[in-house]
Amino acid sequence: MGTSNIDFFSNLYIHYYYGSYTKCGESWKEYHVSCPFSKLYYIKKGECELVIEGKIFHGVPGMLFLIPAHTQHSYYHINTNYIEKYWMHFELKTGDDQALKSLGLPYFVTVPKEEALDGLFSEIISLSRQMDLASRMQEKANILKLVSAYILFAQKEGYHALWEGHTSPERDIHRVIEYMNSHLSSKITVAELAGLLHIHPNYFIRLFKSHMGVPPLNYVSRLRIERAKSLLENTDLPVSHIMQQTGFDEISAFSRFFKHYTGYNPRQFRKTFSSKKNALESACLP
Repeated sequence: MGTSNIDFFSNLYIHYYYGSYTKCGESWKEYHVSCPFSKLYYIKKGECELVIEGKIFHGVPGMLFLIPAHTQHSYYHINTNYIEKYWMHFELKTGDDQALKSLGLPYFVTVPKEEALDGLFSEIISLSRQMDLASRMQEKANILKLVSAYILFAQKEGYHALWEGHTSPERDIHRVIEYMNSHLSSKITVAELAGLLHIHPNYFIRLFKSHMGVPPLNYVSRLRIERAKSLLENTDLPVSHIMQQTGFDEISAFSRFFKHYTGYNPRQFRKTFSSKKNALESACLP
């Protein structure tokens, strides 16, 4: 491998949030979202449309979609032939950068019938419900297998890796997002975030929204919700501890905030989506 390829693996971080096999209903739709995690959708039945960075894709069985973190996208059905899919929300980073963005991968590949990925998805989902060290390591190894399979399929379709990384504005925005992620337990202000880039707060708001689709403090709220969902689903931490880790001082305020974004209060969400109890046929998550 070349030097840049070695650098790619020198500080690799892998984290699985959640996933499942889902029969999606009419309510499976969301528009103009930009998530702090990456997504994989492996369509097994039905048809849909995905709009990724303004490009429209007709999703049909055999297509594997990869939506890197912080990529604006929409998804919805186009008729009553609702899709069934394996899906996974995860993070793959090298240092401060989202690795999948820097690879310049296509947004979908076609999986040959003889190389179906059902078993790999199923194993990752099953391992995620185990709490031992070996399962965590196997889970991460299988995520790498899945991503490497994606790259191999893309190479067969003419893809060549882009190792040049992000443009300067993208690096700046990702640096701000990393700061947000590491300070979710504290109050975060626009002035504070703008100060990281040494620019005026009003200009920073416009810059951030032009890249991420939402104002910076809205994005902070989204990160807090995703952190809270992950902790509720994958740990036994008390709600009061999760409240503190996501920047709240009162349970009532945290519960109102959480229910506004998810439709559940924190305890209802944990009971419904806890990884120890979540069956493969669980309902779609955003």
